[in-house]
Amino acid sequence: MSSVAFDEASRVLASVRDVVAERPGGADPPAWCERRGWTPFLAALSPDEVQRAELDGLAAHVASFPGAPADLVDLARAVVALTTLPTVDAMATADVDPRRASPRKRSQVAAFAALVGRVGVSPSRVVDLGSGHGHLTRHLAGALGVEAEGWERDAARVAVAAALARDGGARFVTLDARDAAGALRSTDLVVGLHACGALGDLAVRAAGAAGAAVAVVGCCLQKREGDREPLVVPSGMTAAELTLGRSVLGLGNARDGDDGVEEDLATRTTARVHRMALRAALLAHGMEIGAGEEMRGVNRRRASGSLDALVASACALRGVAPPTVAAIAEAGRWAAETYEGVRRWSLPRTMVARLVEVWVALDRAAWLSSAGYASEVVRAFDASLSPRNVAVLGRPM
Repeated sequence: MSSVAFDEASRVLASVRDVVAERPGGADPPAWCERRGWTPFLAALSPDEVQRAELDGLAAHVASFPGAPADLVDLARAVVALTTLPTVDAMATADVDPRRASPRKRSQVAAFAALVGRVGVSPSRVVDLGSGHGHLTRHLAGALGVEAEGWERDAARVAVAAALARDGGARFVTLDARDAAGALRSTDLVVGLHACGALGDLAVRAAGAAGAAVAVVGCCLQKREGDREPLVVPSGMTAAELTLGRSVLGLGNARDGDDGVEEDLATRTTARVHRMALRAALLAHGMEIGAGEEMRGVNRRRASGSLDALVASACALRGVAPPTVAAIAEAGRWAAETYEGVRRWSLPRTMVARLVEVWVALDRAAWLSSAGYASEVVRAFDASLSPRNVAVLGRPM
């Protein structure tokens, strides 16, 4: 891994801490937008320009938009350069077990298998941390012809995975990833496909502690307890500059485009408006809701459905009766009107969302390098399979 890329990504991320930390939440621009002098430019964008920036990303168009601030253009160029990653060629999906696996999941598993060749090791065992229903574990057992174990802390998922593997080829164990380091061998390959939140950090550090090779694609960085401190601090910087709260880590899930991999732009817009309405309704109902906490415990897909059902679900989780239908409707009207401003102020923040995700991967790779590994960060598969596609690869030297 290039230490230059990590250092530069760290510097750029630290320079926009105010942008990533303050989420636009109303018709008025956030403080960072005013302070940086970006408000007049964003406010003057035509509806067509706003839509193009949402579809393709602000970085794709900002240099051609009239009156674009020079520092915003420079930031866009830096983000594009730092988030453009090498891509690993995918493998055919024909041999991936289709049981309980969608076509997209099968394609992800097949693409992930190609990463193993790039790591450049011949492991005696594959250990899949957070193995879920074991699709990846079973496939790698057959593709590599080696012992394969799936370690998963959810006993119910282990039971399902074991049932699917009844014909042999893989073994599944109920084990928390926090206890993984002591059970790993130096000849293992530790893998994780969409290792959520802190699991990605745990996988990398457990592999490093055991001297094992590793290939991990992260996901949902905010699913962790507390803030994330950097694993490595570049020279001349401090850990505080690169410590990211859960709300900032959640920004890594934001994305532009209308390709329909997860949801199209119209559906995502509805979800954003409904989340704003939910927060407004809960606050008006007398609850204390931290920034970005309105959806805590609620499946994110509910936000694109009925607003009434979303509010009822959030209130049920908090053990309180929902607001009146009229109050929810008023919150919905406010959110729809307010979002027209929010979508403009959000463009620079969404532009750096991918940088947050890539930087976390670069930090993991930098830690591996410091532990004597050859490491790199690559794009595991195309965004058409999943936008959560940043992989960390490492092998001990």
